[in-house]
Amino acid sequence: MPEIVAVIGATGLQGGSVIKALSALPEQYTVRGVTRSTSTARVAELKAQYPNVEWVAADLKDPASLREAFRDASIVFGNTNYLQPEIFAQIDAGDLDAEFRLGKNMVDAAIAQGVKHFVYSSLESPTKVGGPKYSGAHEPEGKNKIEEYIRSNKDKLTGYFVYAGFYFQNFLLSAQWDESIGSGKDAVVFMYPLPADAPLPYVDIEEDLGATVALILSQRAEYAGQILAAVEGSYTGEQITQAFSRATGVPARYQNGVIPEIDRSDINAMLRFFIEFGALTQQDLTIAKTKASRPFTSLDQFWAKYASFRPE
Repeated sequence: MPEIVAVIGATGLQGGSVIKALSALPEQYTVRGVTRSTSTARVAELKAQYPNVEWVAADLKDPASLREAFRDASIVFGNTNYLQPEIFAQIDAGDLDAEFRLGKNMVDAAIAQGVKHFVYSSLESPTKVGGPKYSGAHEPEGKNKIEEYIRSNKDKLTGYFVYAGFYFQNFLLSAQWDESIGSGKDAVVFMYPLPADAPLPYVDIEEDLGATVALILSQRAEYAGQILAAVEGSYTGEQITQAFSRATGVPARYQNGVIPEIDRSDINAMLRFFIEFGALTQQDLTIAKTKASRPFTSLDQFWAKYASFRPE
């Protein structure tokens, strides 16, 4: 009998990647997409794309709904989204455990339902690596605290941890037309709050986060309690911009600039940590692409996939 895998955040980039990877293995897994509402246009689109996926509604703030969503499941993929107004408001009011509570609800519900395997999308702790000057980096600290909570319950369920790099897809969201060098829509500018020459780990999250989870589940004894890095390679903003121009023939430039939606002290502290330490500093992690059954998507392959992309 295929194992039931409950996928939290199934309509998002991470959850959607897991849905894509595991639904391609129907002999091994029955995939259950978990999202706050099953009546959205996005869910309708995914139902048509993946007809064998079961969909259930649950909210990370509602433990009872999570317990129901995890009924009969042997595996949960969990992730938490810090970048939402409700979390920001709680953090700004001094509630630094706003994200941790959501993760704890997931873990507690999984334990209550007898789930045996929990794959969590985590991040390393900046304070463990860089000291107290990074104590304001609340997003990775909260995710790492959820990871530690899973580890503290290893007698009840087995944890597996994925550390994802920056998303290539972020460049799709930050692009705009640059009209400053002439008249009309002459070039694309990619704005990101990182120096143009800072090499950082990146991944095609839509494809290779799911591949990493599939790898973990195929070799659970080897990866129990371990960290796998979902990363294709390290790139600077300038390199990613140049690759876009190679793929499309469209002139482009990179700009280290503020993105208003995430221009916050906590996010900026996290970015400063990544700039100083490069992210993924832990020595005991496994680079998933070296173990996966297929190559990860390269930077040039990513832009070839999005060769028709232009800012709106």
